[in-house]
Amino acid sequence: MSRLLPRAAGKVLVLMAGTCMAVLLAGTPPALAQSTPRSAMATQNGWTALNAGRLQEATDDFRLALQDDRQNPSIYLGAGLAAYLLHQDDEARQALRQALALDPTLAPASQLLAEVLYHGGDLQGAIDVYQRALALTPGNADLEAGLDRLRRESDRQQRFHQALSNHFTIRFEGPAEQALADRALEILERAYWRVGTALDAYPNTPVTVVLYTAQQFEDVTRAPGWAAGAYDGSIRVPVHGALDHPGEFERVLTHEYTHALVHSLAPSGVPMWLNEGLAVCFEPDGRSTAAAQLAKTTTRLPLTELANSFAGLPPAAVPLAYAESAAAVGELLDRAGGAGLANLLRDLGAGVDFATAFERRLQISWPAFQAEYDR
Repeated sequence: MSRLLPRAAGKVLVLMAGTCMAVLLAGTPPALAQSTPRSAMATQNGWTALNAGRLQEATDDFRLALQDDRQNPSIYLGAGLAAYLLHQDDEARQALRQALALDPTLAPASQLLAEVLYHGGDLQGAIDVYQRALALTPGNADLEAGLDRLRRESDRQQRFHQALSNHFTIRFEGPAEQALADRALEILERAYWRVGTALDAYPNTPVTVVLYTAQQFEDVTRAPGWAAGAYDGSIRVPVHGALDHPGEFERVLTHEYTHALVHSLAPSGVPMWLNEGLAVCFEPDGRSTAAAQLAKTTTRLPLTELANSFAGLPPAAVPLAYAESAAAVGELLDRAGGAGLANLLRDLGAGVDFATAFERRLQISWPAFQAEYDR
């Protein structure tokens, strides 16, 4: 997700839109069905790990719980939530559908499944999930609010027009945005070949890009106020004044396209600094802009603190986080080249742990690189 001017640039993961995630992570998991002692303990440990943000640990706990108990919907709900937060959407969908098969009235599972479907581009499927849930639990305020939000988005999308190229589908609200859509296609096609040539990698399906007003963008993405673009399966960009700032429009679109390419290689497992650093490095003048940002201060953030979403950082630290990410990735590009980093991403997408994949592709251990970078 790109940041607003003035900036280096960057992206955060789109914030969780449904209230169910906030409720579940607040501390009290759904009531547990009768289970074996080992399964009950593993389930409780999984929810505790989720609350603490230890997502892989939570995933392992829920898998252990399922070895003894495959009839407890709360286990599948926890597994689905952990998978969703790890950007493992296929696993999240499977787990959440199993939770609902066991308990169709489990409203949080319906809310989360709808979010997964929506961010995967299946808006009608998400609406259908909400409608089925409300038919079983009428009057549920959270379900009604979620359904209303998606119906409003559906109404907006029905008014949208489309512009197509070989590799992109641009959706925009009306004829007044046709010039913007045409310009976006030109920028994105150039980015497709420039970034693809550098990494020797290309998305295997066309990328959808949606051009919004500022208010629509805020309503749909729930992104931080400093965000100027988002990628959540589709590239989403607010375009007010874009033709008056052509360089900024190109920067944001190129940045978000890089995220789309990274996601096509590794849907999960990519540290935020690596994801954002690649996106900044491929912006026009991205590396030099990041270097200029770093030259303004001697303050540095350890890369280990930049592994997760930048949304939790103080706003004043956001430019530094992006600049440091770009500097680190620039060093990796110099060491391994674009194809080497693409192979690192493929390893991560295949489930190889980061330290192992890093040493395999960079010929230096992750701790050793961190020490060099810190110096």
